[in-house]
Amino acid sequence: MTISSSVARICQLLETAGYKRLPSPLTIGGLSFDIPAAFVGAIPSPDLVLIADTGSESSQHILHNVEGVGRMLDVMKSRRPVTTVLAGVRPDSETFDAFARVCRVLTVGTLPDGDCEPTLRNWLAVLLPLNVPEPNQDLANPLNEITNHLDGLAPSISELVKTAAAGPDTVQSQLHAILNNTLANDEGSDDPA
Repeated sequence: MTISSSVARICQLLETAGYKRLPSPLTIGGLSFDIPAAFVGAIPSPDLVLIADTGSESSQHILHNVEGVGRMLDVMKSRRPVTTVLAGVRPDSETFDAFARVCRVLTVGTLPDGDCEPTLRNWLAVLLPLNVPEPNQDLANPLNEITNHLDGLAPSISELVKTAAAGPDTVQSQLHAILNNTLANDEGSDDPA
């Protein structure tokens, strides 16, 4: 089976993300399935990922193979989730619903020539590892970032924010003291004396 350029780009991205490519044709329980590419993920995402291109073969043919894979996994009592990535034209809603009854379906559309990795990463984000920024002091303690922006606040409010690091009981006590002082000052200024 020839692999389209869209399928090849999807395969390259999944290999980069640590998925293991399975031999083609895909064989499960002694039966072979005509799937252009298949991958298996590592823990914590052990999906069986099937990749096909609706521009190279009919949606019905792809669906027939995916349903066969699903049945064989059921027979084998596999608990591995199946995801089908469809490049090319999205199938009609009836066919898409038939895919969705068997597996999770991700459509990536027709991939443009040139560098389309950011677009492809976006379409396949659910399969890819999450890129979390390296922590720095501000991320480790967001209160530090807030205290840098206290200029212009009343001194009592600035002090209240600064006490947040001491915990909720300290903040509550400080807030009560601010309110009591404010109420006492307001009562004193209303005196007709």
